[in-house]
Amino acid sequence: MKTSKSHKDDSLHRIRIIQGHLKAIEKMILDDKYCVDVIHQSLAVQKALKRLDMTIMKEHLECCVAEQIQNGEKDKSITELLQIYELK
Repeated sequence: MKTSKSHKDDSLHRIRIIQGHLKAIEKMILDDKYCVDVIHQSLAVQKALKRLDMTIMKEHLECCVAEQIQNGEKDKSITELLQIYELK
C-alpha cells in the first residue's frame, strides 16, 4: 500500500485505538463484567474498524485508483472495488 505519511499516521492511530478497545474487552471478560457492557465495547471496535476501512479506502481511491485510471486500468480498479464489497 503506497500511502502518504499523514494517511499512514492516521491509520496507525486508528489501529492503536482498536487495540486499546480489544484490550479493554479482554480485561472485561477476565473480570466477568456485565455482558451488555462488553457488547458496547465490541461495538466500539467494529465502529473503529469501519473508520479505519474508510481511511484506507479514501487513500486507495485518491492514489491507487486514480493512477490505475490514468494508466488505462479502469476495469482492474472496478473489479477490485467490487470484490471488496463482494459484488462480483
